[in-house]
Amino acid sequence: MKLIVIIKIQIMSKTTYDLTLLDNTTGREFEIFLVSIFAKLGYSATVTNRSKDYGCDMMLQQGDSRIAVQAKRSESELDFTSVQRVLGSLKKYNAHMSVVVTNNKFTSSAKQLAKIKDVVLIDRKKLLDLIELSDLPVSYKKDLIQFSNKTRKEIIKQEIDKEVFNFLGLDVPKVDHSLLTKDAYGRPHPLNNKKEKLIDIFKEISGDDVAVSKENLLTSMEKYPLMFGTRDESENFLSIMISDFVIFKPKTDYYNLV
Repeated sequence: MKLIVIIKIQIMSKTTYDLTLLDNTTGREFEIFLVSIFAKLGYSATVTNRSKDYGCDMMLQQGDSRIAVQAKRSESELDFTSVQRVLGSLKKYNAHMSVVVTNNKFTSSAKQLAKIKDVVLIDRKKLLDLIELSDLPVSYKKDLIQFSNKTRKEIIKQEIDKEVFNFLGLDVPKVDHSLLTKDAYGRPHPLNNKKEKLIDIFKEISGDDVAVSKENLLTSMEKYPLMFGTRDESENFLSIMISDFVIFKPKTDYYNLV
């Protein structure tokens, strides 16, 4: 069994951790590493039989408190099956809490099931927080239960926020509003001067002498919704620019400057 080292990097007064070496371990080595982390938090850990683990790779115990832990070193995000597996261990091992720990992330389906079943998910970011908590001096209160409850509430809040954003129609890419008032050279650009902005877009895409496809042109115009409006409104504006002899169509679905 090779020694697993987590690199601590001190920047000013802030300590960060590098998990690169942990990513290259085997599943069993990942489990052994977690055993050492939980030991620092005051828990004795028993690694279960791999053939009959019922979704529980290790059982933590501190007094009467028992926590079932599934440890998953993975190169991809974990889906809801990782949560399903650990649920069976609650009854089997008479545990009070179930936790899934990974060096990666969890999919939305995993988070949804964990929220319903009260399973604690510790992803890569939270694993770093857990390591940091375990490294605190012995004089500090290092409460794994408190950490787990806080982590579970944060996941629930994230999912609720996503649902609210979806309901409100806010789950769309943010528009860089600085682009709405500046030309390609960073100079202030009047919002009502759509004609000059259209010329800037042409130059930005392809130069003065090359025709621009309709698709590319409309996509670029969509970056400035306060100026050109919707895609349909942008197409209408292009028709006006043709009638005003600002642009022309050298061939179907292509535009060029007059």
